[in-house]
Amino acid sequence: MTVLDIASFASETVGDISDEMMNFARRAIRLKYQTLYDAHAWRESMRVLEGYPLDPTLNGVLFLPYDCEEVIFLSLSYDGNNYTRLSYRERDWMERFGTRYLTVPGSIPAYYRAENLAWPYLNPGQLTFTSYDPSIFTLFISGLDQNGNLVQETYKVEAVVNPDNTVNPAVVTTANSFSQINVLSKGITAQPLQIGAQFPPLVPPASMPPGMSELMFTQLVLYPAPVLVSQNGLPIQMVYRTQVKLKADTLDSDSSTPRISHITDALIEFTLAALYKKSRQLAKSDSCEQKAIAHIQAAVQIEKNQSEMRQQAVPVFYDSGDYLATGYVRASSSYPWGW
Repeated sequence: MTVLDIASFASETVGDISDEMMNFARRAIRLKYQTLYDAHAWRESMRVLEGYPLDPTLNGVLFLPYDCEEVIFLSLSYDGNNYTRLSYRERDWMERFGTRYLTVPGSIPAYYRAENLAWPYLNPGQLTFTSYDPSIFTLFISGLDQNGNLVQETYKVEAVVNPDNTVNPAVVTTANSFSQINVLSKGITAQPLQIGAQFPPLVPPASMPPGMSELMFTQLVLYPAPVLVSQNGLPIQMVYRTQVKLKADTLDSDSSTPRISHITDALIEFTLAALYKKSRQLAKSDSCEQKAIAHIQAAVQIEKNQSEMRQQAVPVFYDSGDYLATGYVRASSSYPWGW
């Protein structure tokens, strides 16, 4: 079901199909879907990324694509065929216990998760934004300058429509040169926002979709950083394979359909609960919330039942004492029947 289908059904059930109630239902659907999406590691939210190159200029740092937020496993490969799975360790654990073997030449690196950043490169310098949207929106950038000081910039961006209906894009370049970008957000737009960085110079501009209000990239750090140069001084191309949990789909359109298929009933009940609460029908609201919770529990159980299960026979050892001694009558692994 689409967002409009759920909102229309919930509004008609409550008995109020006004524009105000429909818009409230849309907001309730999007907010509750985000909560339900983050509450469980749904299999439909997983994706495997394979063959992605490790950037040698980042010294062991890699950023997941902007629509990914959690990593399930991470493997490295030098040839793109044979992968070695890396172990996840907290950075504090590496410092306390891992220095003895992680710093040995030839050892396989571990990885840890670092802070989320709004731009997938360090020291990007100045950012340049290009917008073809004729509607005005707010652009906000926050990060550290080259001296490590926190700086923030806010712009009002609006493209100009000419009399012949052609559009002159609005181009904005930041006043500060950033060493890292912590926050990059904008209002909802009708056109994508093009973002270009000063460094590295060969990276193509990124595109921020119209329905996306912020950029946020998951940062992983390999420790120790892999050596990406051969003994002959030639560069080595290393690639990684990882399974990630995707960020929740934004459902920014009335025709959007939730990615997770098993929670439609729960989403309907939670929307009804929100509408009943808005109408001050608290008893009906509580009843719908209880039904929604039951639907969520059923959805989680469905995933568990559909998961592959493997049973492995584990031998039981009965050895205790010297079973080779004369007259020993207890059963053992070598003679399970006893004497």
